[in-house]
Amino acid sequence: MFVFIKNFIKKKFQFFQNEAIKVVAAIMTEIFMNFFFLLLGGMILFSGSLALSFFLSYYFGNYVVGFGIITILYLFLFFLSFFL
Repeated sequence: MFVFIKNFIKKKFQFFQNEAIKVVAAIMTEIFMNFFFLLLGGMILFSGSLALSFFLSYYFGNYVVGFGIITILYLFLFFLSFFL
């Protein structure tokens, strides 16, 4: 009888141990994917703003105006995101 209970508890513990490993792996994957998407979004935002600044510089014929407009837009984005 004791062997039966011991094996039963061991099987249930092993099942919960496997479930815990699955949960930890899922959480780590979620954290990694969020970090990856954050980096990807930053890269897209940076490359898009760089392309827009060069386009505006070409359009206005002056690098200061093109990069200045992007800088002002980023300052507005900063103030809107942190102070509203």
